[in-house]
Formats: sequence, structure tokens, C-alpha cells
Amino acid sequence: MMKGFDFSILLNSIDEIVVVVDEEYRIQFINNKLKLLTNKIPSQVIGKKCYSILFKRTEPCENCSLSVLKEKGFAKDIIHDTINFRGFRKIFRGKFEYVDDKYFIEVLDDITEAKVLVDKLTHQAKELKANNVILNLKKQEIEKKHRFLTKVINSISDGLMVVEKDYSINVLNYKVSDFVGKHSEKLKVGKCFEVYGFTEPCTECPLVDKKIVKSVRKVNNKTLTLQFNSFDNYIVESIRDSTREVLLLDEIKRQQHELKEKQHQMMKLNEDLLKMNEKLKKAQEIIDEELRQVGEIQSSLLPEKLPEIDGYEFAAFYTPAEQAGGDYYDCIEMSNGYWGFTVADVSGHGVPAAVIMAITRAIMRSYTYDVISSSEALTMVNEILCENIYTNDFVTMFYVVMNSITGECNYASAGHNPLLYFDKSEMVVRKITANGLFLGAFDVVEYEEGNFIFDDGDIAFMYTDGLVEAMNKNDEQYGYDRLINKIIMFHNEKCDDIIKYIMEDVKEFAEGRPFEDDITIFIIKKKGG
Repeated sequence: MMKGFDFSILLNSIDEIVVVVDEEYRIQFINNKLKLLTNKIPSQVIGKKCYSILFKRTEPCENCSLSVLKEKGFAKDIIHDTINFRGFRKIFRGKFEYVDDKYFIEVLDDITEAKVLVDKLTHQAKELKANNVILNLKKQEIEKKHRFLTKVINSISDGLMVVEKDYSINVLNYKVSDFVGKHSEKLKVGKCFEVYGFTEPCTECPLVDKKIVKSVRKVNNKTLTLQFNSFDNYIVESIRDSTREVLLLDEIKRQQHELKEKQHQMMKLNEDLLKMNEKLKKAQEIIDEELRQVGEIQSSLLPEKLPEIDGYEFAAFYTPAEQAGGDYYDCIEMSNGYWGFTVADVSGHGVPAAVIMAITRAIMRSYTYDVISSSEALTMVNEILCENIYTNDFVTMFYVVMNSITGECNYASAGHNPLLYFDKSEMVVRKITANGLFLGAFDVVEYEEGNFIFDDGDIAFMYTDGLVEAMNKNDEQYGYDRLINKIIMFHNEKCDDIIKYIMEDVKEFAEGRPFEDDITIFIIKKKGG
């Protein structure tokens, strides 16, 4: 063997998935081609069952050759027919090899796009005829794949449209026709903007502005949410009917507005009653004392001290708009050098928000410990909150799981403000976010997961919307531009000083106007640079 040579580099360069398992089907090694199936990195699946991670099964695969290899027998190739993380069908040929008494290797070759058409020709005289047979088989396979892909695309619950650079439509499924109320064959011969009833290209289009990845269209009294992706020379539009979600959010806002209005009216009534009845004043004092105690209890739920991790610096700030608020941040220490960092915001203020915050904190610490996938953690929290919250309240959250040894982070968002990431190498601040609805409102939600790696001098700035939405006397918001400028300006300062200078600027901007929402800030900084 080559001394010092890292064979994992070689294994990561080949096209097949290479996995080493023990006698109990636990994964001991897997190369980076794992992403073909699960969109996970190897470190996330080590020690887990191969059939569970790769093929979403609860028991070993049919005809698995592992038992044969244990008896020193000859392993036969087997076929795995499965669905990858994007929902597409994948077929792999599995080849097993014996390594030693404890470990076995399986090489998974993707044979989805090409199957064996004809056995090896045994006679040169039949070569021409065999080639014709192969061509016919390929044609049939292509037609079969086309029919299969057409069925798959038309079975998707969302609309799907593939657009070329000249706005012509390449692919369009039946769901789009249902959304816009027009026949699919008539739509296919037109331009993409004509599908939405326009006579010229949409203003919010990635073919006009490459920065646009999401937009909204109003068609036939429906609100359609569009997600854009670029592939080669095509734009893929994923179209979802979000009418009910918009109506729900409007209803939530309306009810919140009504609640605030009723609270305002009640406050006025209390002022009149306080003048007439001294006893009510004493009762109000008791209520204020209880709220103060709730605020103290809530503050005690926040971390007593921030983590002490070599190479990293942390700082946090929290101020409620009332005696008890709905903001929350936490630092969850896991095993193997992993940490979970979260900032969350409960809708509303006061005791209800404080109670929901306490419930959310308890769920995070009880159920997501050692869950190193941020999206899986948010899914668990959402399911438990939906089972225990029966009000119109909900929780937004941004969650980061960091490997403190490597600096690798994965993150997920439940409808929260984007994380502001300062890249020291380029001296820019980027907004980092991921798709996912807020917690505690919808039973089934999929949370997108993203990744980044800390480099020397980089800063991750997490916060609640009370910071950017702080207003001055002219009803102008503090906003992202001003906040990002301050992060760049003070990036060389300690984290505590960064928060200090930003809050001084916010207070100066507000001109003495009280904050209408809770404000929470949590900063992670990689030392050096």
C-alpha cells in the first residue's frame, strides 16, 4: 500500500456509491456520492443502518448478499429500486465484496439511465442485426422513459414549467392548466408570460434579473407562488397555489389587529376605572408584579453563560418590549463537538408569548439533543408544537448546528428573518435563509436545509425582526441596509462591542421612541483573519 495515501480521496472521485458496513448493516464508511440519494454528507450517516439511510427501509433489502458473505459464500449482484431525496426514481446495481470477518463493501452502480440492451454478441456475423436490435431497444427505452417522466411530471401536486431563454415553453404539466384555467396544449405553443395573462415578459423574472429566485402571480383569483431554478439554458418554474396560505396569514393579521385594538380599548377603560376605584389600582399592581415575575422566570430560561469554544467568540442581547416577551435564544451543547444555536420569535407579546417560548425551549432541549440535522430538528419541534398549541400563535425560528471542530454548519429556517453572514475574505454581508413555514401552525411542513463553513474573521449574525423593524418618529424602519453597514463597519470589534454599537445606533435612530417589539441578537464569530 502507498504509505500516507488517503484512499477516501480516490473513492470520492469515482462515479459509484461505495459503502462499507459491518455485520449489523451499520455504515462504517461511505463516499461523497451519497448525495445522489440523500443529499447528506458522509459524517451524518456513519453508524446508521445502510438500508434505512440509502433506501428508507425498516429492514434489510430483499436478496441482500450480506448473509451469504458471512458464510463465506459467493455474493450475487442485486438490484435496488428506490426514490432519491428529490423524489425521482433511481435504480442501482449492488455488488458485494468480502473485506474481513466484520466488514463488507457494497458498490452501487447507477443503471437508471442505461440498462443492458443486449448480451455480449457471440458471433461477428450477427453484429449488424444486433446493432439494429440495440437501436430499437434504445428507442423503446427512450419512449418508455419519456412516458415515465411525463407521468411523473403530471402526477406532481405542484405546477411545473420548463422555459427556454426566448420565453418559449419546453415542458408544462397538467397542474399549470388547472391553476390558470387554460388547456395545456394551447399553453405550450405560447410564451411563459402568456400563461399568467401577460402580453410581455414579467418584471419579476430570472430571465430579466438573475437574482430573482421567487415571485408571486395573481391568476383567476388565485395567488400562485413561483420558485425559480436555473439548469443549463433553461429556467424551471415550480408553481404552487398559496391562496389558502395567504388568506390564513391575512386572517392571522386581522385577528392580531383586532386583539391589539381590544387591548387598546381595554387600556382606556382601565384608565377611567382606576380613577374611580382605588382597589382596581391595587389589583393592577398585583398584575404588574405577576408580569414582572413572569419576565424574571423567562429571563432565567435564557442561557446563564455563552459557550466557551476554542477559536470562536459569542455574544447575545435580549430586551422585551413588555415585561414578558416572546423572543428566545439558546445554545445547546451536543456530543462529538456539535452545538445548536437558535433564535426564535413567538407571535404576540406578554404572558401567552412567554408561555409558548418556554414550551418551545423545553421541546428544543428535550427532543433535539444530538439531532445534528437542523431541518430534522425543526420538523420534530413543529410536530410537537402543533399537538400542544390550540391558539392562533406561532413561532418563527432560525436554527444553526455547528461542528465546533471543523467549523461546518447546517441551518434551517421556520419563516424567520435571514441570517446575516459576514464573509471576511470578500468583505460582504450575505443574507442566508432556507424555505420553511413557521412552527406550530401546520402539521406537515418540509424544512429546507443549507450549509456554510466558518473561516477566520467570519461572523454569523442572528436576530429577531424587532431589530430591523424598529421605527423612528417618522414611522421609518431601521432596516437591513443600515444594519449590514454597521456589521461591516464594526466587524473587527469584539462581539459584545458589535452589539453595543448597533444598539446605540438603533436607539439614536428611534429618537427616544419605545421599541414596539422584542429585540434579540446572537452573534458567532470565528477568531483570526
